[in-house]
Amino acid sequence: MHHRIRPIRSAAVVLSTVALGAGVLAAPPATADVSSALRAAKAGVKTDSTPSNVAADWITDELANGLMVGSNGPDYGLTLDTGLALHSVPGHEAGVAAINAAFKPRVDEYVGDGTKESYAGALGKAAAFIRAAGENPIDYGGKNLLARLEQRTADVPADPAAEPQAAAIAGRIFDKSEFGNYANVVGQSYAVRELSLARSTEAGAARDFLLKQQCASGYFRLNFEKANVPNQSCTEGAPGSELDPDATALAMINLIESHDNSPAVKAALDKASAWLVDRQRNSGAIRSSGADAQINTNTTALGGYALGLMRQSDAAQKAALWVRKNQPVDKYKCRTALTKDTGAVAFRKDRSKASKATGIPAEGRDEWRRATAQAILGLQFAPASKDRFRIESVRKQARAGERVQFRVYGLAPGESACMQVKGDFLRVKGKTKGTKIVRKLRLPTGNQRRVGLVKTSDDEARTWIRVRN
Repeated sequence: MHHRIRPIRSAAVVLSTVALGAGVLAAPPATADVSSALRAAKAGVKTDSTPSNVAADWITDELANGLMVGSNGPDYGLTLDTGLALHSVPGHEAGVAAINAAFKPRVDEYVGDGTKESYAGALGKAAAFIRAAGENPIDYGGKNLLARLEQRTADVPADPAAEPQAAAIAGRIFDKSEFGNYANVVGQSYAVRELSLARSTEAGAARDFLLKQQCASGYFRLNFEKANVPNQSCTEGAPGSELDPDATALAMINLIESHDNSPAVKAALDKASAWLVDRQRNSGAIRSSGADAQINTNTTALGGYALGLMRQSDAAQKAALWVRKNQPVDKYKCRTALTKDTGAVAFRKDRSKASKATGIPAEGRDEWRRATAQAILGLQFAPASKDRFRIESVRKQARAGERVQFRVYGLAPGESACMQVKGDFLRVKGKTKGTKIVRKLRLPTGNQRRVGLVKTSDDEARTWIRVRN
């Protein structure tokens, strides 16, 4: 589930009048590698890079001259999600560079022109990608996006006691737009991440306001209160404070990437982590929220990635395993209409099943792209096999037409593969515990040695058996 962090252009809502001011950056943007948290979280955890790699390959091919383009033109939000996902996968720097080259001259189409239109959440998310691309959001094509973000962040009043309402919204982000103010908690989390890394004087207040959006049980809500409401904090059980696992996961991810190690942030992360673990099902899946709440790969992948960054490796691997099961891989005799889209991740299992016969429908391609962009993150924690990848025949020779057992070793949990000998094939999937898979294949006619084959998305193994008529 993707939450908007910029205005919906057809809306017509009056922008709230608030006390805004541009702070002064106390220091240049921090140079910390945004993937350092991921590297640290994966250290000592045995993971399989295959599913994130093939997903990254697929989504890179979906770019059109560096941009994700939908029926209404370039989708910059999805483009940046794709760029941030690719940045997490070693070897996909070219895709990040292509996105950066296409996005830079058009950045104002996403974040606003900085005068009449300026979208706070979009500024934060754009700055996060710009860092991932190795550039400086303080000078991006001659534009200072962090200064614009500071201008969209409410100041702390000089005398909070004299200005209680201004104090209540201190640090909150606001859009400047003739179409209304659509800033929300997801955008706030990106703003906190970037203001913190830039060592902005606005960072502390922005962080404190974000932490007020966490409810008592640990989740973060999605939307703010109206600016004139005295209580700007999440109130569990009250309208407007409904749970949101996607917003919770993104808040966690961005707080971790902000490198803010304050006690308040650590406590908030621990609380959110416990809430997500409790919400996760035994299958590893995490259900979304709202009227159309459902189990899906987007919510599960984001939650799993957040838990992985929190060193909750068991929960992260369970989530990744569930997501991987929704990444169809059909090779050789097991080919389907989805084979040409190997690596793509379905939003739900039913989408994958329906597309095996016809392929991804044109009207459904956007959903597959969105699911895959977020799945790449969750798949970073896909569990690896404990064994060497190979196939063995239990017999050295057999009669034509006999069904003979073959054993496959080394398939990672949830990994899809195709077993075959000439004339017969089976789809198989790695077991949760990573143990061997034993299946029977019918041998073809012919007095000769035959190949037994198992093929995954990026590898294959062979064995031989003598067949006699």
